[in-house]
Order: sequence, then structure tokens, then C-alpha cells
Amino acid sequence: MRLVFFVSSFGDTDLAKSTIGRLIEQKSVDSIFVVPLTATAVNRTEDLIGSEKVFRVSLNEITQRPGILLEDKMSREDLDSVKRFIDENKIQRAYVGVPSADNTLPYEIAGALDIPLTVAYEYLFKSLAHPHRFFDYVDSMASKPNCDFAVPLTPARDDILAIHPGATVYKIGHLSLDNLPPRAEDTQDIRASLLVEAAEDLVVVSGTTQPTEIDNNFLDALLMELSTGKYPTLQLRMSIHPGINNPALYIQTLLQTCEKYPQTSRQFKIIITDKIKAKLEGPLPLTPFIMDANVEGPTAAKAADRITQAVPGALLNQAAMEGTPAYFPRTSIPYLPEAWFSKNISSFFTAARQAPHSREELGLEEETAPALLASLMTR
Repeated sequence: MRLVFFVSSFGDTDLAKSTIGRLIEQKSVDSIFVVPLTATAVNRTEDLIGSEKVFRVSLNEITQRPGILLEDKMSREDLDSVKRFIDENKIQRAYVGVPSADNTLPYEIAGALDIPLTVAYEYLFKSLAHPHRFFDYVDSMASKPNCDFAVPLTPARDDILAIHPGATVYKIGHLSLDNLPPRAEDTQDIRASLLVEAAEDLVVVSGTTQPTEIDNNFLDALLMELSTGKYPTLQLRMSIHPGINNPALYIQTLLQTCEKYPQTSRQFKIIITDKIKAKLEGPLPLTPFIMDANVEGPTAAKAADRITQAVPGALLNQAAMEGTPAYFPRTSIPYLPEAWFSKNISSFFTAARQAPHSREELGLEEETAPALLASLMTR
């Protein structure tokens, strides 16, 4: 069998890579083509180059048009080139990942394909403030007789069926729910790197790739509550998502909000890792709100007493699953049970750890998301 994976963002690319690994182990495919549609996906798939039976092909090569990664639309000629690529390589089935940005390329490609395809929507929440462009294309994609959807949990399936009741939707779970990372047995080194004392609680604020205003408005709300002085033993550390498009502008925007609450500089810091520094032009801003520490978000989360995020992303959902206090503003609807999250910032800042939850509570099978998706891709 010959397959193609069109990938865009961190989540859908990582799901594709894990599924490809499963397919190679099963020896159930002859060839796999991976087509990155964004710069993020290009970087995320570098480790696939030279893999057995896996061939990474750029969209520029397929269309013979440089710079197409930066386009929001594909021409009819571009789509014909994609279809010709499918035909020439005798590809039998496609995976199309839903991007985190408003880029419409994946949906245009999905609409043009004549072969069976699975659209992977691996979000764990539905935004009310900024509805995802994916939902604008659900009806047209679901109307294709050869198109189905892979989603993480039942509420995501219900969102699709509410738009197109006849859609074929499979619940496969999510990478972040498959194997929850173990909490570090000794977090002293992590906490020391983040300048958190033993008597203090570490609150990790996980950055997102949503529009900057979402993270910035959320930070404003957190610092407003922190500035009341009611939580002297809390230390907040904000990690920046590695997939952020313009980290310099993002940091500048956050710092403008920080300056509104100068009294919180002792308790709140934005973590700047080596990877983020490499993307910045010039030195780090001279401000007490910046922390130069090479601690990635997932590492900080292992030592966290509480985790919060502007939307229910991977780290937040993992925290909720393991019983760590978790909070997000109700501008989004989580696909995990809402009762697993704190209701507001003040209750979150004082919340205690709860008992961990199970996959059975979510109606998930024992098989992992990549295993179930691999089965769908080789039907």
C-alpha cells in the first residue's frame, strides 16, 4: 500500500510521524510520502529524511512553484499538480492534518483529492472566541464519499456530526493521553533552574500558538489576580510554545502587559530558552519579567504544582488527567470533562491535587492513537 501524509502543525505532524512509525513496524505499507505544508512541518519532519520507505516531498517540488508555503490559497493548477503527484506515485490513501493556524491549504487539498482520505482533527478543545477554520470546511469535506475524520474524543465527534450528521468520524484518542509523562521523582534541579524555593508552589503558564491576543489577554487576567497579594507563595513561570511564528513580537506584547503589574515581577517570569533566543534578533530585553533558563515547557510541567493555559492544550490536558490543578478561561470548550478543571483563577491558585483520571472515563480503547490511525490508513 502507498500512502501520503499532508502535515502542517506540531500536533498533526507528530501524530503522523507516530503513525508512520507504527506502519513501518507492521510492515503494512510499501511507500509513504510526507508533504509538509508549513515551515513548522518542514522542521518537524527533518528526522524522517532517509527513513526506510518514507519519502519527504516539498509542496514546491510538487507544484513547481516556489514560495507556496506562504500562500493562503492554491490555484487550480497547483491542485492539479497535487492530483498528478498522487496518480504518478500510485498513492492509494491520504492523511490530511488540521493546522493550528488559519491556513486553508489542507482543506483545499482534501477537497481536491479523489482517493480515500482521513482528515485528522487532533484538537482537545473548541474555541468560542476564535472558531477554528476547520469547521468552515467540515460540510464540504464530509460530503465527499471518500473522506472520513479521526478525532480524539466524543465531543469532537459530536461537533462534526452537528455540522454534517452523515459524516464518518472515528474516535482515536490523542498522543498526549496515550502515555502520560511520569512526574519527575526529584524536581529540585528543575525548580532551582526556575528560581522556585522549596516552600513555594510552581505554577506553569503554558504558551500557545493561538493569536497573540489570546495569550496576552489571559496573562493580563493572571497578573491582575496575582497582583492582589493574596498568593505570596506562588511562583508563575510562562513557557513559550516552540511553534510561535514571531517570538520577538509575542514577547514584546506580553512584556507590555507585565509592565502594568510591576509588583508581580518577583513572582512571574517568562522563560526564554536557547531555542527561543536563537529566533530573536538582538539581546534579551532588560526586564525582571524575563528569565534566561533552558527549561522547556514539558520539563517545567514535570515539576509543576499547577498548570494553566489560555486554551486546553496538551500540557493542560495531561495535568487534568493526572489530577494536577489545571485552569483555562472559559473562552473555549474542553473535550475533557469540564469538571476536571478549576472554575476560575482564584480557585485555581489555591487548588489541591486530585486523584488521577483514567482513559476508561473517556471511553478510550486500550490501543493508542497512532495504532488506531494506522488501522484506518490501511483499510
